Amino acid sequence: MVTEVVAAVVLAIVGLVHVVPGVIALAPSRAAAAYGTSIPDRDFELLLRHRAVLLGTVGIGLIIGAFVPAARPVTIAAGIISTASFLALTAVVGPSLLNTRTLRVARVDVVALIALIAATCLLAIGD
Repeated sequence: MVTEVVAAVVLAIVGLVHVVPGVIALAPSRAAAAYGTSIPDRDFELLLRHRAVLLGTVGIGLIIGAFVPAARPVTIAAGIISTASFLALTAVVGPSLLNTRTLRVARVDVVALIALIAATCLLAIGD
């Protein structure tokens, strides 16, 4: 019981971490502050806004998973794929080529990925 509650809290927190960037979908000018980059054209703005919607969707899913056990496998998988793929792409691009704000996003994703794996382990041993 305690492990399930702790796992649910972790899912909700990681969900919020994913929802926060969703603001960019509604206010793309916030991308410059969040990622330390400018938006050179409407195409780039569209891509950033779409990314924000996808992150928000994953975040909402994780928050739902915190309260609906049946949703957890899919939502945890989506969260792990989201965070791990960003980290893999960061490694491919090369961290030395990225600005400090983007690297901060990567560090947050490392913590989120570890938290999701920990929540998964807690749920597995809690059964």
